Amino acid sequence: MPKKTIQVLPDAGVVRIRGARQNNLKGIDLDLPLGKLNVISGPSGSGKSSLAFDTIYAEGQRRYVETFSPYTRQFLERMDKPKVDEILGIPPAIAIEQSNNVKSTRSTVGTMTEINDYLKILMPRVAVAHCPECSREIRPETAKQIVDQIFTQFPGETLLVTFGVPVPPKTEPEKFFDFLKQQGYLRVWIDDTIHRTDAEPAIKRLPGLVRVIQDRLALMPENRPRVTEAAETALRFGKGKLAFVHPPSFVLHPFSTGWHCAHCDTDITPPTPGLFSFNNPLGACPACRGFGRSIGIDLERAIPDRSLSIYDGVVKPFQTESGQECQRDLLKYAGKNDVSVHKPFDELPKADQDWVLHGDDAKLKGEELWQNDRWYGVKGFFNWLETKTYKMHVRVLLSRYRSYNLCTSCNGGRFQPATLNFRLAEKTLPQL
Repeated sequence: MPKKTIQVLPDAGVVRIRGARQNNLKGIDLDLPLGKLNVISGPSGSGKSSLAFDTIYAEGQRRYVETFSPYTRQFLERMDKPKVDEILGIPPAIAIEQSNNVKSTRSTVGTMTEINDYLKILMPRVAVAHCPECSREIRPETAKQIVDQIFTQFPGETLLVTFGVPVPPKTEPEKFFDFLKQQGYLRVWIDDTIHRTDAEPAIKRLPGLVRVIQDRLALMPENRPRVTEAAETALRFGKGKLAFVHPPSFVLHPFSTGWHCAHCDTDITPPTPGLFSFNNPLGACPACRGFGRSIGIDLERAIPDRSLSIYDGVVKPFQTESGQECQRDLLKYAGKNDVSVHKPFDELPKADQDWVLHGDDAKLKGEELWQNDRWYGVKGFFNWLETKTYKMHVRVLLSRYRSYNLCTSCNGGRFQPATLNFRLAEKTLPQL
């Protein structure tokens, strides 16, 4: 009888490599544990890349491609079968090779590895939108979905189907009721009460939005088609918004079909790939333009040595020839405001330190304070210099006191507030 060859499978969780001879490998045998970080080290020319890329990755990628149809395989990169006796237990493989990509000030780990490109496509599909006001979940709904929810919540109850109609300013109730009556609507819901439009108005002033009653229905299975029809009509006349009213409790249950919170009447930006990219104007924080940092004057650089007093020149830019006038102003106004000029700056009360930095009134600009014979502060001095940046020496002076600061609008997250309305696993994209 001919002998039978029995293939011995590798241990669970191990990639078994036998007789690897690719390039300069000399028939090595190796077992690699899966689910762990395996590091291949050695001197140049020892076969690290031949083992990692030309053997392990090549075989994993080759087997993965062979699972597709012949039509699909023609569009995928195919690698030659490596010179090896056998490889068992290998999963589909991904190779990340070293490359010298072009970097910029906007580059991050996410952009360099192109992970951000996948995230901005994934987020619009799987992220859940929340209202920025009440944190309720927001999703576009159809009339059928709305009806299904209301039947589940109030089975057998009688509800009013309503839609809102804006009331022009100073419109008299009688004229507005006549308009609704001409459209065929005889009942409206105002102040938790049903009012008839074909009767004398019992109110003297209308609210900004009047809820017109489209229908009054009992939520019974046989009435579902009629409820759906009433909901569709209310959504059409209510511009994508409607509300069910539960008369016994006077509670309003609003719904909408768009990216809109029906409870807060707040619209949110629809999810698109651009909204989830800080390199796109649609998703970038408007304050820092997606950098996460903003460049500005660092007042701490203007006072590098806090052990000095105001008289000894604690404010560094005031000690130059062009800043002597500001030093004299500081001494003069400090005397008027009982601020010590001989005590070290770091020993002054916090209020006095803030006064030196920000001036008398934060609501007025530095030049306005100077014109009104009041102290304009170190910040006001720099604000005034910002208006003179057409002069070279002013730009040089300002550059000495500039620094990158964390953006106060996005806290370094780089995205605009509209992006933060969407969460995946209860986390926003910057948190992820």
